[in-house]
Amino acid sequence: MFELLLEARELYLQDVIVDGKRYSRYVDDFINSHRYINCTHAVCRNCHEMNIHIAKGLLTECTHLIQSFFAASDFSFEKCMELQRKYDRSEPLPPSIEHHAGRDIKAPPLSFGCNFTQEQMTGIVSCANTYHLFCVSAVCIEDMEALFSCKEGFHIRVNNLRHVVILFDALLENSFIQSRWQSVLDKGRFLQSKDGTRFITASSLSSALSAVRNNKTSVIYGIKRIIKELKI
Repeated sequence: MFELLLEARELYLQDVIVDGKRYSRYVDDFINSHRYINCTHAVCRNCHEMNIHIAKGLLTECTHLIQSFFAASDFSFEKCMELQRKYDRSEPLPPSIEHHAGRDIKAPPLSFGCNFTQEQMTGIVSCANTYHLFCVSAVCIEDMEALFSCKEGFHIRVNNLRHVVILFDALLENSFIQSRWQSVLDKGRFLQSKDGTRFITASSLSSALSAVRNNKTSVIYGIKRIIKELKI
């Protein structure tokens, strides 16, 4: 069980905290990728199945608790046992309620968690135009304000996805936005492909970011330098 949660913690810190993967998608991916073991013994298979069931319960029913444990600097065997004991003694979550007083419960509004000054926004616009990040002759302040305020119905076509993800990654590195930016772009459908035929998904953003981290260019360094200078 400890080894299973260690893997879950490592993936959580990378996929959710670093890459911004949606938490529910991270849970599904982790559980589905650990369902089977290479063993034919019934005892081992039953034990693994039980541990997977516990791990899924922890990740889905004790989200707040498990995130605080995973975010801690150390995650020992003792803490793992403490986490499991709390899960064993806790009551299951009630089923999600879709309606309240005859009305749908609305999801919280999308947000990058940013609050740019006019000067910083001007710098972002300049960066976008300098490196031709989007399929417009010239990005304007209104475009970027609509994007970063998650304006409903707004979308813009991406000229070079790898350069766009570097812009957002640099903003995250300098604490201008929060780590969930990939999920926000996915849910809000703010970015379109270059030909305008589809919206950019969180999976595409994650893949593009992984690619550029392994192949740094002068453009990447240029974008990161511009964003870093916005903090000064």
